[in-house]
Amino acid sequence: MATTDIKYPTPIETKMEKAIQDRLSNGFKIWNGGYDGWLKWCETLYEPDAYYNIPGPNGQVRLTLQQYKDAMGQLFQHFTMELGAFENMIITDDWCAIRYTVKIKNLDTGKEILQNTMEFVKFKENPDPIGVRVVEGWALSDITLGA
Repeated sequence: MATTDIKYPTPIETKMEKAIQDRLSNGFKIWNGGYDGWLKWCETLYEPDAYYNIPGPNGQVRLTLQQYKDAMGQLFQHFTMELGAFENMIITDDWCAIRYTVKIKNLDTGKEILQNTMEFVKFKENPDPIGVRVVEGWALSDITLGA
């Protein structure tokens, strides 16, 4: 399942769009290294003042990057999460919409599920070696996890 193929990509027309595509494809490989891999990816993927919006009990919750890291740390204590293939990747200018699968195993019960996730992400272009990074993202999944 540890693949970063894009089943249905849109044509890439600019240098920034290619940089976004590369950042996401390379990042999925790093993510699959567990929480430490995910934290490493965060340093590359997100602006230090980035926000991430995730489903909460009463709608979307806007988290700072540190709050998002803390929430993911809680989840990684109870679940393994392996990112699968990109089903769709639509990139236009500094915006990206992606849909992908996540193979999840509950470490407490042993139960495994396949989650389908969509994200809408706004990027910022930075000079090399930093490159493109996320300013804000919005994620939705068909199955919500709780620690």
